[in-house]
This record gives sequence, structure tokens and C-alpha cells, in this order.
Amino acid sequence: MRTKLLIALPVAASILLATACAPRAAGREARLEADARFQRTTSLVSFDQAKQAFEAGELEKARKEVEKALVRSNREAKYWSLLGRIELESKKLEKALEAFGKAIECDPNLAEPYYYRGIVHQRWSENDKAIADYTKAGEIDPERISYQLAAAELMITERRLDEARMMLLPKLAYFEHNGAMHELLGDIAMLSGDAKAAAVSYERSSVIDPEAPLIGEKLVAALFDAGEYQKCLETARRQRERAAAEQTSGKRFVPTRETMRHEGRSLAMLGRTTEARVVFSDTVREYPEDVDAWRDLATATLELGDLSRAQSAAERLIALASDDASGYTLRGMVAAEKGEYDEAVRWHRLACERAPKDVSAKVALGMSLWYSGRKDEGKATLQAALTADPGSALAREAIAAVDADTGSN
Repeated sequence: MRTKLLIALPVAASILLATACAPRAAGREARLEADARFQRTTSLVSFDQAKQAFEAGELEKARKEVEKALVRSNREAKYWSLLGRIELESKKLEKALEAFGKAIECDPNLAEPYYYRGIVHQRWSENDKAIADYTKAGEIDPERISYQLAAAELMITERRLDEARMMLLPKLAYFEHNGAMHELLGDIAMLSGDAKAAAVSYERSSVIDPEAPLIGEKLVAALFDAGEYQKCLETARRQRERAAAEQTSGKRFVPTRETMRHEGRSLAMLGRTTEARVVFSDTVREYPEDVDAWRDLATATLELGDLSRAQSAAERLIALASDDASGYTLRGMVAAEKGEYDEAVRWHRLACERAPKDVSAKVALGMSLWYSGRKDEGKATLQAALTADPGSALAREAIAAVDADTGSN
């Protein structure tokens, strides 16, 4: 009996102890849970205050508040992501990268930190890493097209054109009314050498978002490269008229140089050289340092026989771009038109020195040599031009002309 009692006492004591401790353990768990709820609640208050401060541009205040939130709850991915954005905005890229990495560690299925980490990589010119992060963000949140657009834009920069196209095309039906997507598809087409397809995409983009920067200039450039000169002319003029009508600053309206350039060049390609000269003259007046505009003006005035204006334009081109052979070639052509063949030879030699592989410069030199009386040297120069480019129609025509001249004599 005594033995049974001795055995029963420890068991009873254990039961009593467990019974006595149970409420205390349950109470401790309840207190811990309540404390955790309190920490989460107060961390959310700090997080909301940090977001408000960040959106107001108060970066230091935002940093302090989000750090308070992290002290209370450091496994919230969105807290780390906000800290990363604050550091990114503060240009502290190493700290931003670390914060975005912790956000991804806490929640690999949150798209935002991948996207912003991609921005950090892009600023460091680590484009492959940036594309990977942008692409991952887009996979996690396919409804946010900005992630895919960021990846595609960087792919285009890297000339990964097929990859960018394959990323965007499946999204086109869903995001049909997104102007930026059509613009990027236009960029891909343009870089792929398909100006007609580029023009179609740019036109859609301009209809969706006519205020998008540069879309108008991209459209007229694509139309010109596609050989649609009449449509390019109409589009350029329409853009000029719309921009002039929207001018509200009270200042005199000045079209962009690209719009003016393509308007003038379209007129020239349509055979309306007199009108083109007016546009080119307006362009050099508004943009006096524009080398292309002076080249266009020199070419148009030379074609019209306005040798005085052509000469001054060519000389201005030479002054602005002394290493550009075209200025010397145009100046030599002016001299040849005046019958000053020795002077023409001098200018064309200068052009060939600057562009020894330029067949048109060689041909111009050969013809000037021929008409200056140095026929053997001229014929040899023309033959050298044809040897350099056997497919050159210009060189063949020049040789045929001097042969015909020889035969007639």
C-alpha cells in the first residue's frame, strides 16, 4: 500500500503542476500574440506615414518612419521595398539594391522590388540583369504593362530585337490601346529596316497618345524612309499646324528641326525643289548650327541654279563640320557650275582627303579633272571609283559620259 502511495505522489504532483502551469502558459501565448498584433499594427502606422512622406518628397522623414516599421516587423517585403525606393530616390544605389534584395527574400512573389532593382542595375549599365528583373516583375504581375515595356525598351537598346518583339506581340491584343507598346513595336521595325511597318505602328501610337514625346518625329522619319513622301509631307505639316495652334506661351512658334527637315526633304523628293528651298532656308534661320539643314539648303539651291546661295551654304557647312566631305563636294560642284574647274578640283581633292572611300567624291573629282583638261588623270580617277565600287551606277554613267565626249572630239 505504501509503495503504491509513493508511486502515486509524483504522478499527482505532476498533474497538479501541469494544471497550475496551463493557465500561465496560455496566458503567455496570448500576451505574445497580442504583442505581435500590436507590433504589426504600429508598424503599419509607421509604414503608412513613410509612404505619405515619400510621396510628398520628404525622403529623410520617410526613411525614419519605414525603419521604425522594420524594427517592429522586419519580414514585410513591402517595407523593404519602400526603403529601397527611398534609397533609390536618394541616389544611394548600393543601399537600394540591398533593400530590394531583402524584399525579394521576404516575398519572392512581389513584383515591385524586382522592377526597382532592375532600375538600379540599369543605372549601373548592367543591362542583362536589369532585363531579367523587369521580365520577372512582368511575369509576376502581367497586368502591369510598364514592367514588360521596361524590359522591351532595354532589349531594343541592346539590339535584342526579336526577343523584344516576342515579348510584346502576345500582349498586343490585351493592351491594344497602349500607345507606348505601339511605339516600341515601331522602334523594333525601324531598327529591323522595315520602315513601312514602323510607320504603321507609330501612326497607331500617335492616334492613341498624340502628346507622347517624339512620336510625331518618329512617324515622319519612318514615312520618309518608307518612301511615302506625300504622306510624310502632309503629316509633317499637320504636326506643325497642331503644335502652332496649341502654343499658349505667347512666344513665337518654332517647329522642331526634324519636322522641318522631313517636310523640306519630302518636297525635294516630290520634285518641288523651290518650295523645299523655302523650308530649308527657314530651318537654317531657326537652327543656324544644324549641319544637315545647311547641306539640304546647299543641295536645293545648287539644283535651282542659285549658285551664290549654294556657295554660301556650302561654305557654312564646311565651317560647321570641317571633317565632313559633303561640304567640300558641294563647294566644288558650285565651282564646276561656274566653269571654275581648277577651283573645283581643289575642293574635290579636299573632299576625297576626308572621305577616301566615298565613290561620289571620287566621281566629282574625276569629272572636274576631265573638264579642267587633265583628261588622263580624270579618266583614271573615274576608273578608280568604279574599281572601288563595281556596282556604282554613278561611276558607270560618268565613264560613259567622258567616253562619249572623247568620241565626239
